[in-house]
Amino acid sequence: MDIFINQNKYRLIMTLLVRNEVDVIEGNLRFHLDHGVDFIVATDNGSTDGTKEVLEEYARKGVLHLIHEPSRIFQQQLWVNTMGELACQQCSADMIFHSDADELWHPASGSLKFELGLKHRVDVLSVPVRNMLLSNKNGTEVFPHDVAYEVNNPIIKSVRKVMNEVGWRSFFLYRYPNKVIYRTPNGYVKVVQGNHDVITDSPYREFAKQKSSDIEVLHFPIRSLKQFRQKIINNGEGLYNLDLYLGSDNIHAWHAKRWYGLYQQGRLNEEYHRLLDLEDYLAEGILKPLCDKRKLILNYFDQGL
Repeated sequence: MDIFINQNKYRLIMTLLVRNEVDVIEGNLRFHLDHGVDFIVATDNGSTDGTKEVLEEYARKGVLHLIHEPSRIFQQQLWVNTMGELACQQCSADMIFHSDADELWHPASGSLKFELGLKHRVDVLSVPVRNMLLSNKNGTEVFPHDVAYEVNNPIIKSVRKVMNEVGWRSFFLYRYPNKVIYRTPNGYVKVVQGNHDVITDSPYREFAKQKSSDIEVLHFPIRSLKQFRQKIINNGEGLYNLDLYLGSDNIHAWHAKRWYGLYQQGRLNEEYHRLLDLEDYLAEGILKPLCDKRKLILNYFDQGL
C-alpha cells in the first residue's frame, strides 16, 4: 500500500545519455519503467547501431523525450544537466536520477520512489554501484548469459593508488563512487561530472543526504570484447576532443583515457583479458558468483541471441 501511494504522489524522471548501446537500451528502458520511473529524458549522442531507433519507438509510446546531440566533444556534465532542467521545467519532476545505458537501478522494495517517498526529511540518496562481470572465455563472452560475478566487497583505495595498480589488477574490482537519486521540490539541482553528487553551493538551500538502504546500481561495464573496444574508441575520441577544445584535468575520466591510450598502442585486447582475470579474487571475497540477480538480468537483457 505504501509503495502504491508513493508511486502516485511523486513523479520520477530518469535521464539517460547514450551512444551505440543497442544490446542493452531496450532492457534498460523496460526495467526502469517497470520499477517506478514515470518518464525518461534521453540524449542520443550520434548512435549508428539501432539505439536511436529504439529510443524513437519509446518516444512514440509517449514515455520518453529524445534529444539528438551529434557533437563529438563529450560534454557529459552539460548534457546531463540540460536533461535534468528539462525534466523539471517541462516534465514536472518531483524526483530525478541520471542513469547510463549499462546500469539497472535496482530497488529491493520494487519501486525507485519508495525510499524517498517515506523519508520526507531526506533530499538526496547516495546509491552504491555494484559491478556485474563476465566469466573469462578468451574473447568469446556473450552478454548477458556469461555475466557470472558480482563485486560485492570492492577494494577501497585512493584514486592515485588505483591508477598505480590497474596495470596488473582489474579496474572493475575497485569501489566506484556512489550515484544519487534526489528530490526537486524547489526546481532543478545540478549534478557533478559522473552524476555522483548534487551541487549544493547555494547558501539559501540545504540538502539532507543519506545512503540508500533500498537501491543499488547494477553496472555492466563490459559486455564483450567488441563492445568494449568500440566503447573505448567512442569515449576516447570524445574525451580527447573535450581536452583539446575546452580543457580538462588529468583525473577526469582517467581510466577511459588510459584505455584509449592502450587502444592507440594496440594493447586493448591485453587489457580486456586482464579486466576479466578474476578467479583469484573469489577466494579473497572481493567478488562472488552471481546467484539471485541472474534471473532478473536475463529477464531484461536476454534478446535470444
